[in-house]
Amino acid sequence: MAERTHRIRLTGAWERSEQGEWLRHFGCPSGLDGNQRVRLVVSGRSQEPQLRLNGQPLGLPESRKDREQAWDVTSLLVARNRLILLPEPDIDLPPAAGRSPLPAGFGEVLLEIVDRRMVNNA
Repeated sequence: MAERTHRIRLTGAWERSEQGEWLRHFGCPSGLDGNQRVRLVVSGRSQEPQLRLNGQPLGLPESRKDREQAWDVTSLLVARNRLILLPEPDIDLPPAAGRSPLPAGFGEVLLEIVDRRMVNNA
């Protein structure tokens, strides 16, 4: 059985707070069925990011490979979601006005929709 994965990149529309947190709002992926899981994936980083989704700290990633970390966030998703990426001590940027792409040093953030039978093999 071939693995079927759909990726949704959260590239733009990030906002930076006065405390240096990066905030991204997004909707729950539509059309999910009981066999699908939603993973939050951060790639292109050597360090693990500190993340909160809808107020819940994500903690350690559930899976790692190369420079990619992933968390199963299916149970945390609501109609409108709020993802916070906590500031990095080695990336010093002034607060941004309005929305902007996430700086390259933070890596790429995306949602990955996978068949739940494939999550254990990822």
